[in-house]
Amino acid sequence: MKIELIIRGKETIEESLSELVRSELMDGDNKINCDVCNEKKATTRATCFDELPNAFIIHLKRFDLDFETFETVKLNNRLSFPVNLNMYKFTRYAREAI
Repeated sequence: MKIELIIRGKETIEESLSELVRSELMDGDNKINCDVCNEKKATTRATCFDELPNAFIIHLKRFDLDFETFETVKLNNRLSFPVNLNMYKFTRYAREAI
């Protein structure tokens, strides 16, 4: 399993993971078509982990687009990470417990 994490404006791996699993309200032009009633409805979309593997790769997205020059730039900001990473708060089970 490989996880791609956006690091722009982030200081820790946990911040980046929290951004990855953050809920998003799909409303207005982004409404989702309901399969049951066949109408567009506002809904919440979220990403989380169902099962975690014994090992996974964290890919830091260190290249980003500069919207002023439309060039690719390398991000050299510091990103700290713990020796042991507790992934429970990023799982489906943690979301259901809320």
